[in-house]
Formats: sequence, structure tokens, C-alpha cells
Amino acid sequence: MLRETQGDRAELRLTRGYVHLCVAPLDADGAKIVTLARFGHYDVRLVELVPANPTDPASMWLELYSHETQCAIDSCRCYELEAAAQATEGLISQAKKLDEASRGMARKGNADPLLGQR
Repeated sequence: MLRETQGDRAELRLTRGYVHLCVAPLDADGAKIVTLARFGHYDVRLVELVPANPTDPASMWLELYSHETQCAIDSCRCYELEAAAQATEGLISQAKKLDEASRGMARKGNADPLLGQR
């Protein structure tokens, strides 16, 4: 029996995301965006940017996006599937931690995780 590893799941997310980019609508900047994973207010997204130079090698742009702040918190550019899978795993882990922290703060009220309850 074959066992699926975390890296395999990340590669599968990326492969599915890349296929979905083909039919994704362009945003105002001409980019296409597909959500690979969502945890509360945080998305891990695959972004297809408009290339500045069409002869540049294709790359995968990944970002951790906050719906609360309406901006990317972290991002990276990868040229190989293995590197993109590792980056996806890292961004997913980061999104989970941020979501857990925000849920914990919501339960406790207005708290600063570094200073404790206010």
C-alpha cells in the first residue's frame, strides 16, 4: 500500500490549483488567483502574475493572504514543484497558527498574545 505524505498532498493542491488557474478570471491587475487552502481569515493562494517578459521561465507565486487586512502577509516565488510544495506546507502551517491564535484571542476577548489578557 502506498502512503501519502504531506509533500504529496501539497503537490496535489498545487497541481489542482494550477489547473484551476486556467479557468480563473483575471483580477484588476491582470493576475489569476486560486485558493489552495483556507483557515479562518487566512488563505494560502497560488497566483499567476502577468510576466514582465514573456520569455522569462515560468514560476509559481505563493502567498499567505489575510482577509482581515486585505493584503499578503507572506509570499514566495518557486521555479520547481518540490520547492513550491515545501513552501505551500510552510504557508499552510503559518495560516493554521495564525487562525488558531486569532480564535484564541476571540475566545479570551481583546488579548495580546505576547502580553496576555488586557
